[in-house]
Amino acid sequence: MRRLLFSLLLLLAASGAAADDMVGRYAATGVTPLGAGYTGEVQIEQVGSLHIVLWKLEGSAAYKGIGIRRGDKLGVGYGAADTDFGIAVYKVNGGTLEGVWAGSTDLKSELGKETLEGSPKLTGTYKITLGQNRDGLTNYTGTIEIKRNGNAFLFYWPTKTPSLGVGVLVDDMLVVAYSSNPAKLPGVVGYKVSGAGAMDGIWAALDLHKSNSGGISVAPPQKAGSETLKRQP
Repeated sequence: MRRLLFSLLLLLAASGAAADDMVGRYAATGVTPLGAGYTGEVQIEQVGSLHIVLWKLEGSAAYKGIGIRRGDKLGVGYGAADTDFGIAVYKVNGGTLEGVWAGSTDLKSELGKETLEGSPKLTGTYKITLGQNRDGLTNYTGTIEIKRNGNAFLFYWPTKTPSLGVGVLVDDMLVVAYSSNPAKLPGVVGYKVSGAGAMDGIWAALDLHKSNSGGISVAPPQKAGSETLKRQP
């Protein structure tokens, strides 16, 4: 955990990016979707257009995350240290979702862009009307399937190498963490500033269910967890 944080801090210094007011060390208290409480520490740093988020929870493993800030909100995807994943943050305007995205293996490139068009109910098939890769030059098209359960979501990209994602909704920000590796799916957190040095968040993760025949089924999370961050000196 310390080695990873040190490496990320070196990258931050090399990038020359100015830290914003979300950067810092926080005490975390949360409740899992099953109702169990937990505590821990969270470190937030800035690298270019992204935020790096590191969790060390009491009695649990460390997690790494990458986040994209939108105003007073921060959308974060997270996983174990060896997990590769992507993060997308959309602004919801009826049935139009205007978003930006990034991947955990490339922290320096510009953000990709993606606009989805579909039902204002945030469920069903959505067409990618704008898909721009992080090189800013090449584009892509396709569709995305979204299944909703309250403020938690399941995303499915039916591409040549399919991807699964989990999302949460915070006001008009829909944040999604995704991966093409079903064995190491990431989780997602959506934070919102709730006061000086404090943020409230909701989070969710997908569970894979194996049938007796060996098949795998995935459903939207039944319930989201919650997490509150308070800045430490």
